Amino acid sequence: MVAQSNMQLSIATSSLVSLPIIEAILQSDHVIGSIITNPDKPTGRGKKIEANELAKWAEGKNLPIAKPADTSELNRHLLAVQPQLIITVAYGRLIPVELLHGPRFGWINLHFSLLPKLRGAAPVQWAILNGETVTGYTIFKLDKGMDTGPVYLSREVNIGEEDTTPYLLDKLAHLAVPDLLDVISTIGKTRAIPQPLSGATLAPKISKDMARIDWKNETETILRQSRALSDNPGIWSTFNGERIGLFGLHEVLLSNSLKAPGDLEVVDGKLLVRTGDSVVAIDEVTPAGSKRMSAEDFARGARLTSESKFE
Repeated sequence: MVAQSNMQLSIATSSLVSLPIIEAILQSDHVIGSIITNPDKPTGRGKKIEANELAKWAEGKNLPIAKPADTSELNRHLLAVQPQLIITVAYGRLIPVELLHGPRFGWINLHFSLLPKLRGAAPVQWAILNGETVTGYTIFKLDKGMDTGPVYLSREVNIGEEDTTPYLLDKLAHLAVPDLLDVISTIGKTRAIPQPLSGATLAPKISKDMARIDWKNETETILRQSRALSDNPGIWSTFNGERIGLFGLHEVLLSNSLKAPGDLEVVDGKLLVRTGDSVVAIDEVTPAGSKRMSAEDFARGARLTSESKFE
């Protein structure tokens, strides 16, 4: 088998999860002709126009970067750069069908699930939410469907009981590096295998409403929600009609007087909340319009009573 060396590549990504892949390719004999990412957009309370974190990192490294706003801009960029292969990693945008056959070796995607399971934008979040114990990554050739293309390689990876979305994404990205480099170097010499026709599930984008805690749920469900969604979009509840961001949820075994789901009490300096079947403690909160603070400080300022609860 003849390996492809000195491949001219472009990488389409909008997430820092792709950093291990970019750095590994930079150290290889392949050439990154451009990093394609999403356009700058309004960010934060002031709605200041800013680049995403990946773009800021690339600009700081003086790497060639493109931010096409539409299909015609993307097409003009590809015609100018002429990549032989384009790799997508957490790009967040569907590639127009008419552009898939432009590069000599097409487009490949590193997807963080064992396809055809969990096709879509948030496979790691859904794997944790669903209580999966095994996930993995798949390297496949893009086609007109959503994560439906033929597969070059997939690899199983265990999910630990305490794994969060950022931790698992970073772990998967680092583990995938040697396999992705191997696929790049043998592209055009190996055949991608069509995905099975059965067993497909979806992992759609997570909404902010999905990150709201329902305290009637069992503790296991709530803690999975915390592990999956604390980083993005951020889990939350409401107190006196105000939205409260929550951080560091964990089950505790402390004597308390909590009765109904959502009831609040401070015991031994810990803010406790009753769930559907147990009690969890919260380490930190972000009250509406305030900075992040310890849950104990929040409770002190809120002057909790026996009637206090998260709604």
